[in-house]
Amino acid sequence: MGQSNLGFGAGVFSWARPRERKRGITMPVELSITTDRKTQALDITAICQSMIGGARNGIAVYNVMHTTAALIVCENEPDLLEDIARVAESWLANMRPFQHGRYGAPNAEAHLTSALTGTSLTLPIVDGKLLLGVWQSILLLELDGPRRRKLICAIIETPS
Repeated sequence: MGQSNLGFGAGVFSWARPRERKRGITMPVELSITTDRKTQALDITAICQSMIGGARNGIAVYNVMHTTAALIVCENEPDLLEDIARVAESWLANMRPFQHGRYGAPNAEAHLTSALTGTSLTLPIVDGKLLLGVWQSILLLELDGPRRRKLICAIIETPS
């Protein structure tokens, strides 16, 4: 298990790397990310790339293990990251009140935004790198922070 802030400014990252291989499938790699705001978009592209280890070709499946966070692919531009967080906070605001909040749980919007946005991504790996477009980055969308979030990556390798 390792830990680093990796120069990302926000968030602390730690990971565990079990690397058993069975029939082209790498056992899941786990990463913890500590967010520092209620709602934020964090670029985790470099972290996701590091999670594929030595895989050369195949697919990487990422899943954030929470119902109040999401994974998206978008451009990493500082103003856009702020816009994403602002939209995530207000997207469902005109639909209040929510049934989930009747008993003191004030995070219905976070659950709904996560459900509508998605908690997993599947990306191709080609020549040892995640295949993303020029402007595409992998973002963790925190919707009910600050919290410690668990990200899992499983690799399905294809013959080179």
